[in-house]
Amino acid sequence: MSTLSYEQAEQLIQLFADRYIRKDYAAFFNLFTDDVVFEFPYAQEPNPKRLDGKAALQQYLENLGKVLEITSFTEPVIHIAADAPVFFAQFGASGRNLSTGRAYEQSYISVIKVQDGRIAHYQDYWNPLALT
Repeated sequence: MSTLSYEQAEQLIQLFADRYIRKDYAAFFNLFTDDVVFEFPYAQEPNPKRLDGKAALQQYLENLGKVLEITSFTEPVIHIAADAPVFFAQFGASGRNLSTGRAYEQSYISVIKVQDGRIAHYQDYWNPLALT
């Protein structure tokens, strides 16, 4: 098991945010392994709690893009796990709920496992009530 540097984690989360905001989805999906696992522990029905693979992630984001537009992310606070290719990122997002027209303000804590420089497992702890 390899470790991860702060600089590697910082670059990965910055690319994640930048590519998502710019809607550069081809480059965004290149940040992930083909068999990436995305988990949403706080998701409520009908939203999934787990996505397996890039295709599932892509479909999820296409559907999400119909109801939510994220326009900015705050500067992340990053914590590196000891002796593991894992980091924790705390950050916020702002945008708009396209269904209601209301502002979207969210705080995230993400646990991200990296394999060969790409995201292999992403646990996304977010507040589902922020979408309402």
